[in-house]
Amino acid sequence: MTGSPETPGAPTPTVGWFNLGGHVSDLANALQKGAEQAAEPHGLIPAEIMLLAACGRLEECTASQLAPLLPVDASRVSRLVNGLVERGLLRRRRIRSDRRLVMLRLSPEGHEVTTAVAAHLDAYYARLIAGLSEDQMRAFAETAQAIAANYEEIRDP
Repeated sequence: MTGSPETPGAPTPTVGWFNLGGHVSDLANALQKGAEQAAEPHGLIPAEIMLLAACGRLEECTASQLAPLLPVDASRVSRLVNGLVERGLLRRRRIRSDRRLVMLRLSPEGHEVTTAVAAHLDAYYARLIAGLSEDQMRAFAETAQAIAANYEEIRDP
């Protein structure tokens, strides 16, 4: 694979024979397309789907708790939350003891959307991994976890 977002057509950096950036980019593109296909029928974008899913996993949370879980900055999280509240997919609840604290939770409509999107993504992911053995999937998961752990050790604090 050649080219990178920074320099189209330039060689993509490799480690020996292994083109980590190229493989990760190809996989990220496939996952992004699946997320777009799942979100589009609901008039949403992948970042909104990710926010709804994270909020659903946490059951009730603050926007500050969601921010580190999403690949967007805190101000974008705030805008996404506002839009999802306006569309009736999220509900806000102020804490009486601390009026500054606003808790978020999925509305019934938000639960319906996240359930539908999860079903779409499950089917899409099944198609992506079709033909892979359990050993291949286990090796992939272990490799991805090891790379993520290495990243955690080397990233800037």
